Amino acid sequence: MRLLNFFIFFLIVIFDQLTKKYLLFDIGLNNSKPFIPGLVQFTVVQNTGGAFSILKQYPLIFQLLGVINFLIFSCLVFCPAVSLNNIVKIGCACVLGGTTGNLIDRIVHGGVIDFFDLQLFNFAVFNLADVFIDIGVVLIVIGWFISKKKY
Repeated sequence: MRLLNFFIFFLIVIFDQLTKKYLLFDIGLNNSKPFIPGLVQFTVVQNTGGAFSILKQYPLIFQLLGVINFLIFSCLVFCPAVSLNNIVKIGCACVLGGTTGNLIDRIVHGGVIDFFDLQLFNFAVFNLADVFIDIGVVLIVIGWFISKKKY
C-alpha cells in the first residue's frame, strides 16, 4: 500500500508541475486562452496568498504552512506506525501531492500558479494541485466514516 501511495503522490506532483510549466510557456503569466468556450478557459495567474487569495500580503505564512502540511501528511502516508484505513491513506497521498505541488510553486515562483478559470460560475482560478487536495479531503472524510461504522 505504501508503494501505491507513493505512486499516487508522485504522479500528482509530476502532472501538476508539468501542466503549470506548459501553460506558463504556452500562454504566459496573466494571460488567458479558451479551453472549452463558455465553460472553462486557462487563465494563468500567480497567487501569493491562500485559497481565494486570502492573506496574499503574507506569502511566508503559506510557505511555512506548506512545509508543515508536507511533514504531517508525509507521516500519515508513509510512516508504518500510523494505522489508517486504505481510503484515508489514499486521500492523504492526494493531499500530500497537491500540497507538495503548490509548495514547489511557492518556493520556485514566489506564489502558486493557478490556471483553471470556470466561465460558467464566477469562481476563483485554481490548479490541479487544488483539485487533488479537495479529492483527498473527500476521501479522508469517506474513509473516516467507513472506519467509524465498523465499531
